[in-house]
Amino acid sequence: MTTALSALVGWLPDDSGHDALALTARMAATARAAGASMTVRACTVLPRTWPFPSMAPVDAEYRRWLVEQGNNSARSANAAMADVLTPADLGSPAAFFTENAAESTALTDAAAKYHADLVALGSSDGPDGRFTPGSTSEALLHSSNVPLALAPSGARAVSEPFSRLSCAYTGTAESKDALYSAAALAVRWNVDLHLVAFAPRRSTTYPPFGGYDAEDMVTSQWREQASGLLESAASDVTAAYPSLRPTCAVGSGGDWRHVIDSVSLGSGDLLVLGSSRLGPLARVFLGSTASKIVRHSPVPVLVVPRGSRLAR
Repeated sequence: MTTALSALVGWLPDDSGHDALALTARMAATARAAGASMTVRACTVLPRTWPFPSMAPVDAEYRRWLVEQGNNSARSANAAMADVLTPADLGSPAAFFTENAAESTALTDAAAKYHADLVALGSSDGPDGRFTPGSTSEALLHSSNVPLALAPSGARAVSEPFSRLSCAYTGTAESKDALYSAAALAVRWNVDLHLVAFAPRRSTTYPPFGGYDAEDMVTSQWREQASGLLESAASDVTAAYPSLRPTCAVGSGGDWRHVIDSVSLGSGDLLVLGSSRLGPLARVFLGSTASKIVRHSPVPVLVVPRGSRLAR
């Protein structure tokens, strides 16, 4: 029997926390529909402002207040989880708090303690329908050793299970990690697999040296090469997972938003993305291209660390 996946939600009792929880609830619902399962926990990180508080009354009072805030946050997480998850989805403990001066470190430690397969994060302030990294998510996007599930602002408005995993593929080793993670997860969840490649056209104020026709020719040639690359990857996936018949799409346009919109990602999509070859092995490290995809994606994104694969 396939081992259940485990998700850790970075929880705050605000919109970002509810968005992150909604994303994991959709994953859990997708798993249930396929006869699989996902265990979900929520973790709140409280600030540790000094390591060795004295016995002074003000320190004791601050300590009591901090613990009260942690307990209140755990209660709010439990209530929110009860609204969107089934009892079978809940880990033990379902919600808890921890203390650390660095929230990213605390979430990494909690993920290791509870053997989480992924950490879910909500968006900081930013445009609705897009993910905007905050200080914690930015740190994890350059250091996490487990995949990161990124919920766009307003993700809680969508509750339907995922129907397709779309994977950004470039032929690099890092994108192959993402490809086979997406393929294994698609089989586990019994959803479609869609392979995509992105190529923004460089914007120009004046006609390029060779003229616009030459630039259009280069774009056309690139699209042909990318299509061939995707078709080859689709054949490799089908050989490894005979039940999958991936579809392919190449996106291009004048800017990243138009490029990503051109591959028609829908409300049922989860976009899977590999991290950069520049980062350390088994750690997320987003290069400039991946960062742009994360910021412009209209659907949730799952970032797979370099050198690791999810749901083998």
